[in-house]
Amino acid sequence: MNDRNRKRARALSRRNFLRAAGVAVALPALPSLLPRSVRAQDDGPIKRFLGVFFPNGSTQRQDWQLSGSGSNYTMGTAHDSLIPYQSRFSMFTGLNRSHGNGSPAHARGSAEFLTGAAITNNQTPEVAISIDQAIADHIDPPTGIRSLHLGPNPYPSGPPSDTGWPSGYNTYISWRSTTQPNAPLESAQTAFDQVYVPGGSDPTLAEKRLRMQQSVLDHTIDQIDAINARVGSEDKLRLEEYLDSLREVESSLQASAPVAGCSDDAVDPGSGLDFVQHTQAMLDVIVLALKCDATRIITYSMDYGFGNKQFTFLGAGNGKHHNLSHSGSTQAILDNHKAIVRWYMDQFAYLLDRLDATDDGGATLLDNSVLYFGSGLGNAWAHDPNNICAMMAGGGAGALNPGRLIDANGASYGSVLLAMAHAMDAPLASFAGANNPFGGL
Repeated sequence: MNDRNRKRARALSRRNFLRAAGVAVALPALPSLLPRSVRAQDDGPIKRFLGVFFPNGSTQRQDWQLSGSGSNYTMGTAHDSLIPYQSRFSMFTGLNRSHGNGSPAHARGSAEFLTGAAITNNQTPEVAISIDQAIADHIDPPTGIRSLHLGPNPYPSGPPSDTGWPSGYNTYISWRSTTQPNAPLESAQTAFDQVYVPGGSDPTLAEKRLRMQQSVLDHTIDQIDAINARVGSEDKLRLEEYLDSLREVESSLQASAPVAGCSDDAVDPGSGLDFVQHTQAMLDVIVLALKCDATRIITYSMDYGFGNKQFTFLGAGNGKHHNLSHSGSTQAILDNHKAIVRWYMDQFAYLLDRLDATDDGGATLLDNSVLYFGSGLGNAWAHDPNNICAMMAGGGAGALNPGRLIDANGASYGSVLLAMAHAMDAPLASFAGANNPFGGL
């Protein structure tokens, strides 16, 4: 094979090949469909990067107590649902934000989460390129979506913000440049359609499908039947499992379609989800997007930096998240906030479960991912930028050594972000002022 054909074969990714074969829906990697020349150019497992943010830190660290060292450590009371996965992720202790001091604390925490940069402009949001985009620039993923950015369901009056500062600092965790953020999608249906509707996010096609209440699979059933006849037995099983999971997620989204009597274009199916339904739908979309190799880089703000979602669904008296940390320290207030932190940890456990249950060519999606999960604060009551709540999950296809308590005391925040890029095979020379990657991931 000459150099020109070799480059062409490498450019023919699994996803692109399936589209070239006539399949108009994103599918998982099916090795038996690939030309031999493409199979021979396989460079090993595909790595994925996920940055997942939750707001407002811990409950005076009463629920985020970490003790011990290395692989012999104990988690806090917020982490009960994570115990089965303790060997699959690591937790940081002593990790401080580099530019965390001073107001606006929430804006600084969310803006620095993936950038490691300070904020100074209180008129127009301006930060720095984020690590997810630096990784994307380096690896140039051959996927239909360069990177996917998700957020919570919308606030009625728009995203909340710190007094006197633009809401963009709380809203955007991914930045293409100092002045170009990646706005997160706030609709699970839109996120789903961007990945799965034939034609991508074409609003005409999306609207047509939603009005007819058809599955995205119904558009491609003939092509899928043709492909199914050409794949090996293992790939048939993989394809069947994938299509079942795709149908399940789509069905859950369509369950919130407008009720009888509403006009067809009044309410998008995804916009009717409450916060709990929306969160699970977004986590499901994340897993499916990675599974079908629609994208390899995702960021998700489960809520924004000044997050103030209503959590009464956890029990009487819970109320709004951010407000609780400014409502005193009675036991009832503390218990309500602890319940919220536990809920976020439960969602993280759900994501780990889905990733670990998804086959990825002999390993799992979790094995081959670099997942950074954390908040912009340590103690929410003190707006503390030190010893922040942060975890690193996945194996990074062998690049990470999970299952430990990582002592980051003395390390710069930028060095940890730089280490994530190196784990993703993006050996940047420097990032956020750090010239050497943190060595303990």
